Amino acid sequence: GRTPMGSIRKSTLIAAVLAVTATPSLFATPDPDPATARKASQVTSGGAIEPEMLRLREAAWRAWFASDETALRQMLPPEFLGIDMGYGPFSDLEKTLEESRAFRAEGGRLVRLEFPETRAQQFGDVVVLYGRFSVVLESEGKANTLSGRLTEVFVRRAGRWWHPGWHLDLVSTP
Repeated sequence: GRTPMGSIRKSTLIAAVLAVTATPSLFATPDPDPATARKASQVTSGGAIEPEMLRLREAAWRAWFASDETALRQMLPPEFLGIDMGYGPFSDLEKTLEESRAFRAEGGRLVRLEFPETRAQQFGDVVVLYGRFSVVLESEGKANTLSGRLTEVFVRRAGRWWHPGWHLDLVSTP
């Protein structure tokens, strides 16, 4: 069956990182300087997360719930991969857009969106966000609160951040 969120899609970290690293067009031309290459390959975590990335993440969520296909296409690249928080198969960009449209067409509405915890790891031009989310959705006049964990991947390409993959899972609430 469908999840209460209308089959939202998010990809696993492994699938997203594979998609990112298997697609050379996502990255700028490599710098031949070894010192620069070493710096770009260093992993950073626990530091401040770029506000632009947090805005992009929230904008992507809000665009999905609003079925704003134009906005989603400006954030999610053609190589996008996602996995249903339920038991569904992987989805690509077109399937993700289709599910967003279906959520909205079925009368779904986002009431509240929160990210109470977010951590990041940066691998050069790739950033992985790990965190928790809480959403309140309304459908058929009933509010439903869903909480879970997230893993989202971002890639800097041509001076801007893209969101090529995500994964969500729901956690039980007492």
